[in-house]
Amino acid sequence: MRRALTVLACLAAACHSDPPSVLAPPEDLVPGPALALDTFDYRVGPGDVVRVNVFAHPELSSSELTGGMRGSPVSGSGRVELPLVGELLVDGLTTAEISARAAEALGRYLKTPHVDTAVVRFGAHRYLMLGAIKNPGAYAMEHPLTLYEALAEAGGFDTYADREQIAWVHGALAPENLRLFDVSALDPRGGLLLSPGDVVFVARRSWADTS
Repeated sequence: MRRALTVLACLAAACHSDPPSVLAPPEDLVPGPALALDTFDYRVGPGDVVRVNVFAHPELSSSELTGGMRGSPVSGSGRVELPLVGELLVDGLTTAEISARAAEALGRYLKTPHVDTAVVRFGAHRYLMLGAIKNPGAYAMEHPLTLYEALAEAGGFDTYADREQIAWVHGALAPENLRLFDVSALDPRGGLLLSPGDVVFVARRSWADTS
C-alpha cells in the first residue's frame, strides 16, 4: 500500500509539472485541408517506372526489366513503350488514367481488355534535404509527407544541427517562398506538406567546427 501511495504521489506531481514548450501557430497561418495518404493522386513523369499489366495477356504487359521485375520506364518525353500498342503518353497521368488509356489503345485488338497499372520505381518528383542532417541529398517523393517526416526520412539531425534555424523553400528559389522554422519547440507548421522541388536546409550551430 505504501508503495502504491508513493507511485500515485509521483504521478500527481508529474501532472502538475510544466508542459513541453510548443510554439503557437503564426497569426497569418491559414491551415489547409487535410490530405489523407489513400487519396493522394501520384502523377507519373520522366524518371518513374510503371508496370502496366494486361489481365490474361502477359505478352501485352510491360516487359521484364533487371532482376525479374516487370516495368516500363517513362522516357524524357513522358512516354512508355508497350507491346503491340507502341508508345503511350503517360506524363502527368495517375495510374488509373494510364490503365484507362492503355485499355483504350488495346481495344483495337482485345474485346474487353482489363488493365491495371502501378508505379514500381519512383523518380519523377524529388525534394532536397541539405545542411546539418545525417543523410543529405535528393529524395524521391513517393507520397505526401510533412517537414517533420522529411527530416525523419533523412535520418534526423547530426551533432551540429541548429534545430532553431531550419529553412524551407516551398516552390521556386525566391525570398517570398522561404519559411523559417524552430522545431526545437515543436513548430506546428512542420506538419505542412512538402511539394516536389522543395528544399529544406538545416543550419549548423555557430560553435560547430566547420574545418
